[in-house]
Parts: sequence; structure tokens; C-alpha cells
Amino acid sequence: MTILNHEIHIAASPEKVWTILSDLTSVQFYNPDVASARFASKQKEGVGASRECNLRPKGAVTERVTVWEPKSSLGLEVTKSDWPIVFMKWQTNLAPDNGGTRLSQDIEYQLKFGVIGRLMDSLVMRRKLDNAIREVFSNLKRYVEDGGDKRSAVT
Repeated sequence: MTILNHEIHIAASPEKVWTILSDLTSVQFYNPDVASARFASKQKEGVGASRECNLRPKGAVTERVTVWEPKSSLGLEVTKSDWPIVFMKWQTNLAPDNGGTRLSQDIEYQLKFGVIGRLMDSLVMRRKLDNAIREVFSNLKRYVEDGGDKRSAVT
């Protein structure tokens, strides 16, 4: 199992950051790997709500909310994916910080294929995923600080 940690300061209140994070379909506006997102459940918020993301250049992933603590913490897990993973889950935490929000995330995952999967992770996947999450955090920061303006969204 691999665990990655990320953190960023966003010049906006935890309430404002939560408003964007808790809209599960807004991920398409700050994650460059997500071409589109839609709800995969009738439930739109809270533990059990789920979304389906169509990915660039191809593929899809379905994610379900596992932690929902308004203005504080959001956890998700992958429930269906084209990726070679046994599991992937993460928790994103928000905390007031110097007039803004400290956003931190721990993501845990395990690749399929045993020893070969662990080798793939150490040689390629960990670095690729770490860079992708860093870019998502940077885009989320810009998106929130721009007031959720879709014109500043990732294309």
C-alpha cells in the first residue's frame, strides 16, 4: 500500500472551499484528467453519494463518499475503475489557516499484480500520481480563489 500526502494554502474561507469540494461534479473544473463528471447516485451529498468521472484521454472512474464533515473533511473511495488498482481512497481536510484554508489530503492505494505492481508503483505510478495531485491542488486553489469561475477552469 502507498500513501501520498499533499497540502496547500488557499486564500479563501473553509466555507468557500467546502462549497466547491462538496459539489462532487465540480471536479471537472479543476482536475485536468476529468473530462466530465455526473452524479452516479440520486444522493447528491453526504456519505454514500457517488459520482462518475469520464477521464481524458479515455476511461471512467466511479467514486463514493466515505467521509462527509461539512467545512472540515471529505473522503472518497474508488468503487469502479479502469485502473489497475486493488483500492484507492483519500481524505481531504480543511482547516482555517492565516485568513484562508489549509487543505491537506492523504491518499492510499494499492496496485494489482503483486510484486510487479509494487515495482510499477515505485518506478512510475507513485511519481505520476504525486505530480497529478499536485497539479489538481494548484488548479483547485486557482479555481476557488477565482470564485469558482468556470472561465478559469481546466480545459
